[in-house]
Amino acid sequence: MKVNVIFEDSECVDIIEVPYNIFELEKIQSDFFKWIFDKNINHKYWIIENGEKKYCSYGTDAFIDWLNDTILRDNNEKAYILKSNTSNYNENDKSLYF
Repeated sequence: MKVNVIFEDSECVDIIEVPYNIFELEKIQSDFFKWIFDKNINHKYWIIENGEKKYCSYGTDAFIDWLNDTILRDNNEKAYILKSNTSNYNENDKSLYF
């Protein structure tokens, strides 16, 4: 299933492909946000200043990596990016806003 990933500070979108057995994408996105902003979790998306985790710098790849490593860990089909930074997308497809 194609899903548009829309970042508020960009005029273009990323289009990802996720397996059709993925349901409740908004809840999955919420779980991703809980994970990425949890300062108790060490991941490569933290920006560290003076030894302290200040904020996260991430893109669609972070969501895809997390989705494949958690929700789709035991699934043969994985999510992936079809197109990056495109203005040519189907507005009728499901969209996630970051």
